[in-house]
Amino acid sequence: MKKELKELIKILEQEDTRRQLLEELVKVEMKRMLKELLEEVAVVEREAYCEETDEVGNGFYPRSLAGLFGKLELRIPRTREGGFRPFFVEPYKRVGFQLEELVIAMYQGGCSTRDISRTITALLEEKYSASWVSRITEVVEEKVEAFRNRRLAQWYPIVFLDGAVIKIRRGSVEGEVSYIALGIDGEGHKEVLGFWLMGSEGESSEIWKEILVELKGRGLEEPLLFIGDGLTGLPEAVKEVYPRADFQSCLVHKVRRQLHKVRKRDREAVSQDLKKIYRQPDEAGFLRAWEDFKKKWGFLYPEVIKSWERDLSYLMSYLRYPEEIRKYIYSTNSLERFIKEVKRRTKVIEVFPNPGATAKVLYLVSSEMNERYQRRTLNGFSLAIDALLSIRRQKYQLSSQQREPCPTQKS
Repeated sequence: MKKELKELIKILEQEDTRRQLLEELVKVEMKRMLKELLEEVAVVEREAYCEETDEVGNGFYPRSLAGLFGKLELRIPRTREGGFRPFFVEPYKRVGFQLEELVIAMYQGGCSTRDISRTITALLEEKYSASWVSRITEVVEEKVEAFRNRRLAQWYPIVFLDGAVIKIRRGSVEGEVSYIALGIDGEGHKEVLGFWLMGSEGESSEIWKEILVELKGRGLEEPLLFIGDGLTGLPEAVKEVYPRADFQSCLVHKVRRQLHKVRKRDREAVSQDLKKIYRQPDEAGFLRAWEDFKKKWGFLYPEVIKSWERDLSYLMSYLRYPEEIRKYIYSTNSLERFIKEVKRRTKVIEVFPNPGATAKVLYLVSSEMNERYQRRTLNGFSLAIDALLSIRRQKYQLSSQQREPCPTQKS
């Protein structure tokens, strides 16, 4: 038995050796083919360049370029005046565009710089440090600023506001709220409008007011409804910056929080009775169902009653809007799905070294999700657009004689 086992191990070792040799041969052959192809393309490009500029060729110079198959040592053609450069070579750049895209894609996927460093090192069989990965991802910084300062050139009747807690190191490690705004435009597309890292002060009316003022300065005009999760100071900030807009407090989160104050044996019954309230077709039905709820549960759970009465006007704002879109606007679920994706990407990083690194990931996730959002519209939104435009005219006192802009154009 021992002899058979030894023979089996020997065969397996031979198979493993053959596989490794085959993989190495394939890798070497791919590098050779890629090297020859790039050098050939560069020569053809130089010929075309010389024809257009009346320059002349002037030999070659060596240049190393790292790519997905390892480092390539290339002979790059040059011209006498030095103005020619092949498409795959940029000044002071030693890494092929494929590798940069791979690094950014991994970073966007939530990999830490150390994880990326280990992966790239294993792939290219050369040492690439975490700081090198950070330098590669710095190309995103300009895009981050452009994204955060871009002009909002469409009309967004619906805007969701919420925050995601992310751990950031600022001397000490603290969970900080990353504020996020997501809009629905006049065609029913969702779009991440912006994100803000405001330090660890916590949520407050002044922070939300600052965010809303910035959105207004960037072109967020004539919104109809803001939806938030009972965040501190948010309704007041909305009313101060956009006095004609409505505010809806997330009903889903409101119910969840109040059920924690209810005895276990009563939770199912209380939950069903609360659903009867917010499933009513209009405000009058909402208020009747609320009165029934108070009579039934007021004695046992006075704190629940007080909490709902305090926010009652903000809990039924969605009923003033077309029935076709109410399922989207009575809660912050549309934004919660985006926040869930952010948390999935940031989970593996655990603690961000600085706010800049956090902003990169938030930008990458936002840009990716916005591309997805543009490919589909909310079901039923087209049936509600006329009613939304009518609400807009009433709120902002637009006369029928005024030109009604296309919903996807800023008014």
